[in-house]
Amino acid sequence: MDEAAKKTVLRHFPYGLYALTVKHGGEEHGMTANWITQASFEPPMVVVAVENTSKTIGMIRDAHHFAVNVFLQGQRELAGKLGRSSANTPQKLKGIKTKPGPVSGAPILAEALGWVECRVVATLPAGDHTLVLGEVVEAGVEHDGGQALTLEEAGFKYSG
Repeated sequence: MDEAAKKTVLRHFPYGLYALTVKHGGEEHGMTANWITQASFEPPMVVVAVENTSKTIGMIRDAHHFAVNVFLQGQRELAGKLGRSSANTPQKLKGIKTKPGPVSGAPILAEALGWVECRVVATLPAGDHTLVLGEVVEAGVEHDGGQALTLEEAGFKYSG
């Protein structure tokens, strides 16, 4: 495979940036994700790819719920903070205004564009990531009329 061509093409895929949040055993956690897509209208479902080595994947499996928060344009710094390794930044949500999701208590970012709270339906190994299929069980809009932050706008690059 032409590695340079593969990276070039995959980096042209448009991605949004999202805060994936979870609560389990009294602990709240969040991370920045960009491989998220809607998977079904009825019932409403989303799929997110989570690195196998992340703290997040274990917490999602244990909690059976998670939330996806859509970053607003201009929230690059927040996306960067939540994108840091949990090993180096264990309390990533500290100092970030959140509220508990109505179904699972997963942290909802008060300054997000909007959010969906999901119940885990299935997980599927996908190389160095795990795909998590979640049924949307609740949703909310925090900033109606705002625009979503994208990977390109933030200036971030995922390895592809």
